[in-house]
This record gives sequence, C-alpha cells and structure tokens, in this order.
Amino acid sequence: MLLNSVVLVLREVLEAAVLVSVLLALAHNVRLRRHWLWWALLLSVVCVMVYSRSLGTLTEALDGAGQEVTNASLQGAVFLLVLPILCLCVAFPQSGHRRLLGALMGLAVTFAIVRECAEIQIYVQAFSAASDQARAVWAGSALGAGIGLSAGVLVYAGLLALAPVASRRVCLVALGLIGAGMVMQGTMLLEQVDWLPQEAPLWDSSGLVSEQSFIGELLYAVLGYEATPGVLQVTLYGASLVLAVAAAAAGRKWRISRETTV
Repeated sequence: MLLNSVVLVLREVLEAAVLVSVLLALAHNVRLRRHWLWWALLLSVVCVMVYSRSLGTLTEALDGAGQEVTNASLQGAVFLLVLPILCLCVAFPQSGHRRLLGALMGLAVTFAIVRECAEIQIYVQAFSAASDQARAVWAGSALGAGIGLSAGVLVYAGLLALAPVASRRVCLVALGLIGAGMVMQGTMLLEQVDWLPQEAPLWDSSGLVSEQSFIGELLYAVLGYEATPGVLQVTLYGASLVLAVAAAAAGRKWRISRETTV
C-alpha cells in the first residue's frame, strides 16, 4: 500500500508540478511577474474544497459519468488555455499583454491543480478510512507529493539554467506536449464512461514501456502516455499537437507583422 500510494500521488503531483514549473520558467523568460501564481494557488484551494463537497453529486450525475466528464473537461480547459499562452509568448517575448497572459496562466494552473488534487483526495479518503492502511497511505502520499514537488523544482531550475532563447523554446515545446497529453488523458476518461467509442489499439508498446511501470506512470502523468492507443486517441493527440504548432506559428506571424509596421 505504501508503494502504491507513492506512485499514485507522485503521478498526480508530478503532472501539475511540471506544468507549473514550465509556466513559471516561461513567465520568467518573458519577464512576467508571479502575481498570477499566488491568486491561482488560492483559487485552487477554494475550488478543491468545492469539488470535494460536490463529489457525491458529481459522481451520480450524467448516469454515473459525472466525475470522469468533469475531470476530462478540466483537462480540455487546460489545453484550450495553453493555445493562447503559446501564441502570446511567441508574439510578445518581452511580456506584452501581461494581464491577459497572467490570467491565462493562472487559470491553467488552477484547473490542473483542481483536477490532480481531487484525484489525490479521493484516493486518500477511500483508503485511509481503514485503520490498518491509514498510516501507509498517509506516509506514501506524503512521500509521493514530496518527490513530485522536488521534481518540479528541478525542472524549473533546469529550464532557467538554459540560455534565454533556448529556455523559451524548450518551454514552448514542453507546454505543447503537456497540453496534448491532457487531451489524451481526457480522451481515455471519456472512453471509460462510453462517451467516446473504445477502439482496437493501433499498436502495443507495453513491451517497451509498460503503463504499470514506474517510467510508464511518469510518462502518463507528463505526456499522457498510452501503450495501446486507439485511432481516436492518436488522432486527437496529433490534432492537439498541430493546434499547438499553429498557435505558436500565429504568434510568430503576429510578431513579424508588428515589427514590420513599426
């Protein structure tokens, strides 16, 4: 139970921690102050409390699919916020549209944290009720959270250690991949409740990287890794990457047009 708690909480915390780290590094690169992060964290606490209080209602909603649909919607919302973030950061590499960019980043962090913390809370409440497992669950959860947060700090430090231009490019690529991974995870959730059709897998890479392995869990958390993806999953993932590239390209075109008219 201890190891299971570590892996599960680490997976959830790592996803949010990496997203926050990339956004923080990107904000630093475009000289955006961190005010957006503090109100996002406060808003996340409030939203997590509301989510937990509404869990029973959500679970029963939509013929029992309410929780999965809500989580998939949160992940889809993060991806939709990633697109204008990419566009603005490319178009204004020196903190143009600060309020808008800060609002977009703050909302992306809020939705990601609410989604991940809700999963952790459900797990901890479910298993810590058993007196013989409570200690292992709490210890494993604390250890997993600590490792996930530490990894996020390392990612942030590594991004800042790069040259400014290289750091911005790595952040933009990572942000696009994280957004596409959110879409992949949301797609899998909707397939679980039959809101999307389940299809035969295009390939099986479990022999190379198993989803149940530690590496597989981490890849799922950060990039939405699926060892046996279906056609719809691959299509939506590819479309998400195309949209991310298109958003960055639109930002570049916007920047060039501004520089030409000046």
